[in-house]
Amino acid sequence: MGSLIDTARAGRVLTIEIVRPGQLNALNSIVLGEILEVVNEAQDDDSLGCIVIRGCGDRAFSAGADLDEIRGVDIESAHTFIKAGQRTMTAIADSVVPVVADVDGFALGGGFEMVLACHVVVASDRSRFGLPESRIGCIPGFGGTQRLAMSVSKPAALLMMLAGERIDADRAWQIGLLSVPPLPPEVSAAEVQRLAELIASGSRTGVANILDAARSAFRAAALDHEAALAAVSIAARDGQEGITSFAERRAPVFHQEMT
Repeated sequence: MGSLIDTARAGRVLTIEIVRPGQLNALNSIVLGEILEVVNEAQDDDSLGCIVIRGCGDRAFSAGADLDEIRGVDIESAHTFIKAGQRTMTAIADSVVPVVADVDGFALGGGFEMVLACHVVVASDRSRFGLPESRIGCIPGFGGTQRLAMSVSKPAALLMMLAGERIDADRAWQIGLLSVPPLPPEVSAAEVQRLAELIASGSRTGVANILDAARSAFRAAALDHEAALAAVSIAARDGQEGITSFAERRAPVFHQEMT
């Protein structure tokens, strides 16, 4: 199997593209590992001023974690997958090189959590965002329970996570998820390039210090707690029922008692 991401360099801007259009750019361990490697390598490249992450095609940035990889897993395996996702999202969030999310289409579940880890978010007006994990008996596990509440108000964050509904790009702008208002796809792509080049033209030290100061309140311990709960949720009876029902395109049948 070849690489599941493509990278392209233009001046001081590096673009990472997830190349799984047939799976709506779903995040599996390979994708997560490849993005992690590229982002980590970028930290030591002083000639680099900005990273852009996007999804291949016009349907999705990423529709979320690859459920085929966590179907039928036990708690230990689920925890391993969740921590791999968290490592990638943390590397993006902690990057000294600013990271721009170029969203066109769906950004759901783990894909939306990747957007939340980015420093700047630009989206086309046909984009949709959501954390639907509650609909399949799971919880966001790649940092979403923490980063969403840091990006928008707590009530808005909890509603998105508890209801699991998708919101459109206009609503995402209204609640503070986007850096600029949503734009038509062709205009959005040009704006991503403009902003990336503008960011890349700044002082590397100054930009890194701004990012460091802005994330100083993030609690790493909360991610460990999230990962533990996410692993339990995935491996539990309701979690596996939700994942299986999604694959089988039917409504899940959840047990009402806590398991």
